[in-house]
Parts: sequence; C-alpha cells; structure tokens
Amino acid sequence: MTGPRTLVVRIDSWVIGDGEIAVPRRGEVLAGPLQFIEAGADAPHAVRVRAELVASDRPPVWQYTGEETSRRWEWSGLLRGDGWTASWRGAVPRTGQVDLTGVFWGSFGPDMRGRFRGRVTRVRMASERYERRGAGGWYSVPGHYRLREVDTAPRFFGLGDTEHDGDSADMETSVVVDLDLDNVPALPVRPELVPGDVSVAGGVLWVVDSALPVVLRIDADDRATRVVLPGAIGTPRRVYATPSGCWVTGQDGTFWVTEGADPVRVDDQPVVAGAAAGESLVASTGTAVWRQYSPSREPVDLAAVAGHVSSIVVVDDYVYAAVLPRGRSELHLVRVSSSGECTVGSAIPLVRNRHRKPFLMGDALRLVHGADVGVVESDLSVRRERIFARHPVGGGRTDELSWTVTPTPNGTSAGWWPLPGPVVVDRTRASWVLTVHDSASLEPVTSVPVSTHTARVAAGADGEVFVIDGAVRRFRTDSPVMADPEVIDVAGIAARLV
Repeated sequence: MTGPRTLVVRIDSWVIGDGEIAVPRRGEVLAGPLQFIEAGADAPHAVRVRAELVASDRPPVWQYTGEETSRRWEWSGLLRGDGWTASWRGAVPRTGQVDLTGVFWGSFGPDMRGRFRGRVTRVRMASERYERRGAGGWYSVPGHYRLREVDTAPRFFGLGDTEHDGDSADMETSVVVDLDLDNVPALPVRPELVPGDVSVAGGVLWVVDSALPVVLRIDADDRATRVVLPGAIGTPRRVYATPSGCWVTGQDGTFWVTEGADPVRVDDQPVVAGAAAGESLVASTGTAVWRQYSPSREPVDLAAVAGHVSSIVVVDDYVYAAVLPRGRSELHLVRVSSSGECTVGSAIPLVRNRHRKPFLMGDALRLVHGADVGVVESDLSVRRERIFARHPVGGGRTDELSWTVTPTPNGTSAGWWPLPGPVVVDRTRASWVLTVHDSASLEPVTSVPVSTHTARVAAGADGEVFVIDGAVRRFRTDSPVMADPEVIDVAGIAARLV
C-alpha cells in the first residue's frame, strides 16, 4: 500500500496579499497556480521530480535571472505530475519525460497554467535576511533562512508590511505549505458561466466566460440571451459593448456579436488590449501595427507602437492608450481618432520600482504612474499635477467613470486615503478597495471592498457600476462607503437558458 501523495509549496507574501492564493490554514483545502523552478539539491525545499513536460510552442524569452547575472534564453512549458501540474521555465530546452530538481512555488503571472490542490497539513513562515541598498530597496542576503511553525499564515506580511530601522533586517517574506493531495473533496461541477469580463452599453449588460467561447447578453428588462462563439476553449477574452452589439477579443481573434444574428469572427489576429468608441473597436496586437474594427468595413491597420498596454480608455470618441515598450523604462501615450488617425507621443521616462502599472483616468485625462498624477496635454506630453496619498495598484476610466484600486488602508503612513476615515477591516479576507473618483477633481466619491486588484469594471446607467472579482457585482456611485456590492447570479441565469 502506498502512502498519500504530498507536495511542499513555497508561496511569496505578495501572492497571498494579492488574493491569488488564499491564506494557508492547517486542515483546510488550498488551491492555486503552481510553478516549478529548477534549483540545486541544496536549495530550501528542493525536490526531485519525474514528470511529463509539455513544451510550449512560444519562442524562448531573453530573461534576466538575478541581480548580478547575465541574461539567458529561457524555454517554457507545463509539467504534468501525479496530482499536480506546474508551469516551467528552464535554460535548457526539454520535452517529454523529464527528471528535474527544483522548488515548487505558488506563484502568479500571465503564463501560470499549472495548478495545485490539497489539504494543508503544515504551515511554516520562512524568514530571510535583507539589507537596504540606497534607494533601490531591500535585497536578500544568502545564508540566513529560518522557519517558524504556525497554524495560520498572516493575510499581509513581507517587505512592505512593517517599517524597519537600520539597513538590515530579518523578515518573513514567504510561507511554506505541506499539502496532502489525496485528502480533498471532489471538485464541484463547473458553472454554466464563470465571468471573465463585463461591459455595458445602451442598457445591455454583456458578460463573457473566463475560458469558454460563451457570451451572456442581459437587457434592461433582465431578459437574457446566450451566445456561443466559434472560438477556442481555454482562451481568456475581453468584451466591449457598443450601442448595437459587442466586440469580443482574445488570442484567437476578434468577434462581432449583435442581437438577431450569428456571431462573426472578423479577424484571427490576436488582441492583447482594446477599447470601443461608438461602434468601432481599437485593438492592440502587441506589435507596432494595431487595428481598428467596424461592423461595416474591413479592419484598418494603424501605425502605433509595440509593447505592453497598461491602460486604454475612451475620451470624446478618441481612444487613448499607455504603452510600455519592452526592455525600456519609458512609456508612450497613443491616441486614435474615430477616422483612424493614430498619434504616438514622445517617450515619458519612468522610475523603476516607483512608476509601476501606469494607468489613465479622469476628465481632463490624467496619467497616474505610481503615486504621481499628471495631466495629458494635447501633444501627449504629461504635465505633473499632484501626488496621491497612496500608490494605487490599478485603475482606469470606463465611459465617464474613473476608478482606482488600492490596498485596504490601515491608518498608518498614508492615513485612510482613499477612504474618508477609519474602517473595521477583516485582515484575513482577501480584500482590496475599489474607489470611484470624481472625474474632474479626482476626489474619492465612494469605495467598495473587492477580492482582487485586477478587477474588471464597467459603467452602467444612472450611477450603476459593475465589477468582476470572481463574481459579477453591482453597486451605485452613491452607495455607502465600504458597503458590499450586490452579487448578480450570472451562472444561474446562464443555467436557465441551457
């Protein structure tokens, strides 16, 4: 008789703080994304595994691997083990059955396709020594690794959780979890629709599934229609409502959906970001050639700029985007008119570790990078206007609605902003604060708790706001501060239509 299947997973503090993996508690079932990082046998919690490696068909990445190491090519794939799957990257191209030594990490990222699920049998807080180096932040010092037994890990901990005097400190920045992979209940049947994105126009709410090619249309009278796209399963998609229908985009192309007609794939070009202005859609392909779609004409190529689109909004029928070219600490603003005229602004320097996740919001339009807020001028330059009390981790503008996402404040260095004052917070709950701002002044209007910093937001009519943070929720801009939004049972609506 063989023993139970087990797995030891190390989880960084920010992954738990972001809510990507729940707080580990001994005796409870824990699940989340999993990565296998090759390491020497002497690395903490290193194990040797035999598994099937399904290599990715994506090209290798020219990757930084450490503070004082040179870049190298890294290949990627998915390891399939006994009771787990794990995303893999390695400096040696591999495929098929492999024998590897390394560490399992509960991690999160755009290519994290691996998953774990098991009952927690042991929880240990991992402490390492860090030293402060100028303005560059804290850096790990090898040789100072300690473990502390606990029943439950904290919700928030790590480098940014407390203030530290001096230039050296021992800090708990990860948690090590032992898992029993067998002592777990069977997975529940997947709902008919798991919401992945939401958009609203003309009183019609559109919700697209997180993995299936399925769109749900809910009109103002709560009548629902289920639309099946001729697309791939397993591809995340975004939905963009227009007055007469909606655009749906993903790695398998762009679809046009309108009531009373079959959905149509208008292009097979992958789309990484987009925004709808009127009936048209401006879409970034990740390359320097973007596209503009309209129901009545062929796609139009736009000469833009390549890079990661960190924010894309619509202002007065113009689409504005903030683009981060890969490998450079700078940002370009892009503006596209309804006629397809595309303008690329000059480079805007960014400060590493300070200007993370820049986004656009407000009217007049502002660029928020870090806590810095600047007005976007007509030539797409930015004039500094103010500094927010706290660094938002995300935000944007949807129609006339401007919003930010911040960590739940605790009244310390930045006070309670964006909240008007103290609130009682359940620190074990995976909670962030979504705040609606006055678009002109950027002053906070109201705030609600959400469970992720990557919430999808849509503006409805008469002050309604829809947000997806695992479920579709609804609140109003005049809702009491930190009142829980109403949950809309879109899965139940979809099930009644089957």
